[in-house]
Amino acid sequence: MENIQRTYSIVGPKLQVAPNIDAIDAFWAKAIAENPSLQRDHQVRWIGLDEETTAQIISFIKSGEKTATFTLPWVNSFYSWPDGYPGLPIILMSCVGEPFLVVQITETIQTTFGAVDFSVTSLDGPPVREVPVWLALHTQYWNGILKDLDMECTSDMPVLVEKFVVKYPL
Repeated sequence: MENIQRTYSIVGPKLQVAPNIDAIDAFWAKAIAENPSLQRDHQVRWIGLDEETTAQIISFIKSGEKTATFTLPWVNSFYSWPDGYPGLPIILMSCVGEPFLVVQITETIQTTFGAVDFSVTSLDGPPVREVPVWLALHTQYWNGILKDLDMECTSDMPVLVEKFVVKYPL
């Protein structure tokens, strides 16, 4: 039997409770029953700043308005999490630990924080597509995470852009 690895790649200042493992397991079982090609290593991530923004982001993803997520290889390296790669399924959950969606990475783009432009920000949700807005939001969010690692956002900081498609529920 294949050994499928699940990585809980969860950081952020507002996660309210631990992931609901039973709910995530049941959600994942339904997802792979509907789409057996998802039966592979996968990650669980929280997306958003709080429950309200998480719901808004999930809505943008479902409508096709948000087509990528953005991660920091520095954080992945610190926690020994693998960087995203094409084919990787990601279970997106709320800050109260409940699963919402499975997306699957279709393409990754390596860039730096200082090189982020509209070609990158246009992949995010409508409220944060303007480059100055995107940079301000992500600087605040990522500095909150990086502070615990004795780091901060810099122009040469690597950013991994992960384009995705929704896989479950459709």
